[in-house]
Amino acid sequence: MKAMKTFLQILLAARLLMATDSPAQVYNILHNFGVTYRDGYAPLTDLVLGSNTLYGSNASGGTNGNGTIFKLNTDGSGYGILRSLTNSSSPEGGMVLIGNTLYGTTYTGGSANNGSVFKINTDGSGYFEMHSFSATVPSTFGTNTDGNRPQGDLVTDGSTLYGTAGLGGAAGNGTIFKINTDGSAFTVLKTFPVTFVGTNIIYGNPLVSGTNADGARPIGGLVLAGSTLFGATYHGGTSNGVVFAVQTDGSGYTVLKYFSSIKGIGTNSDGAAPVAGLTLNGDTLYGVTVGGGVAGCGNVFRLNTNGGGFTGLHDFLHSDGAFPRNTLLLDGSTLYGTTAGGGLSNYGTIFMIQTNGANFTTLGNFSASLGTSCDSKFVLSSNTLYGTAANGGANNGGVVLGLTVLPQIMNDGNFGIQSNGFGFDFTGISNQTAIIEFSVNLPQPTWLPLHTNILTGSPEYFSDPEFSQTGSGFYRIHSP
Repeated sequence: MKAMKTFLQILLAARLLMATDSPAQVYNILHNFGVTYRDGYAPLTDLVLGSNTLYGSNASGGTNGNGTIFKLNTDGSGYGILRSLTNSSSPEGGMVLIGNTLYGTTYTGGSANNGSVFKINTDGSGYFEMHSFSATVPSTFGTNTDGNRPQGDLVTDGSTLYGTAGLGGAAGNGTIFKINTDGSAFTVLKTFPVTFVGTNIIYGNPLVSGTNADGARPIGGLVLAGSTLFGATYHGGTSNGVVFAVQTDGSGYTVLKYFSSIKGIGTNSDGAAPVAGLTLNGDTLYGVTVGGGVAGCGNVFRLNTNGGGFTGLHDFLHSDGAFPRNTLLLDGSTLYGTTAGGGLSNYGTIFMIQTNGANFTTLGNFSASLGTSCDSKFVLSSNTLYGTAANGGANNGGVVLGLTVLPQIMNDGNFGIQSNGFGFDFTGISNQTAIIEFSVNLPQPTWLPLHTNILTGSPEYFSDPEFSQTGSGFYRIHSP
């Protein structure tokens, strides 16, 4: 990736403030899948970062057509297939890295074709299928003892892995499970109960859903805090899914939030159908819903870990994205995420928003050439966000992407002339250097450094107390 810098310039003349358009990020495709079938295609999972190497998986392709596990350097070099899957197939949940070992799940395959839990070393050796989910009984609505079709990311405390299966279990509505990293002691912590069938509307179409006390179909992964696991279900509850907490020994299952019913056009006040995992910061959870909200396009929300303080931070309007399906990334007080639809080309968007709901910004729009169907959570290295899109790209096999977020001025309530001069908020990725400079002339500028700061991922305020003495002029912010 080429080193790049950008400037955001603000014109001040006769106290008239105008912000000029300037890129606030650099988008790069690090790898296009689908060059050959054996290369793999359709990366549905989150990436995991180890040093300067990204690890991920493809749901299809490879030597056997069952998907692949791959590695790629953060500069786009060194793509390699660690394994073409054989018995297990179609990995759709993100892996977790412990030491030099990756742990993950597959959606299908295994001894009963209901998915598996596996591990593999980062050099491609030591592949081991730790657990195969058992056979289901179609006549009893797909029930079994341990779950079926895991899709969510695994989470670990170092010696134990925790995960979800979206289907199966005693009622066919999914399970929460744990397993030791050596493959022993697989245990079902929670089986989600039977639902009473009804009809709702998600994505603008009728959808068979159901109600129950605890929720149903946990598709997203879990987040761990001490001995408590937090997650969400896509269905069940009073109408459109729940946010829950449960102890790592399976006790104390508690519903923290019931999402409300939706109207005929798919709208409601709080969102519907959370399919992604949650993001935890202190005693606050952040997440997204794929439906509901004021336009039926989903939302971003926050919720206290005790179940209080639910707040909708942003309702998507389709023009700024629609149907978010990925777990949010938190950097400082900034959340980064993607939507699966909406935006300029209706292929989805990349967005950022502050944890208090302020300064929602669309950072980019997906397209057929840049990638589509982005459901993966970003990982952060230096000032670049890395993720995958399952389709699109040069070969329509999906891409690995890098989005370098550069320092930017925020056009919020602090922008403008204050009592002590002219000021504005600015932000960027944590540990990024931001330099603010001033010039009285733009055609042939001489830039005067005013302020240098190491960013924290949260908004910071700059004020120029000498504004009244300089009159009109220009400011710019950039990285070295």
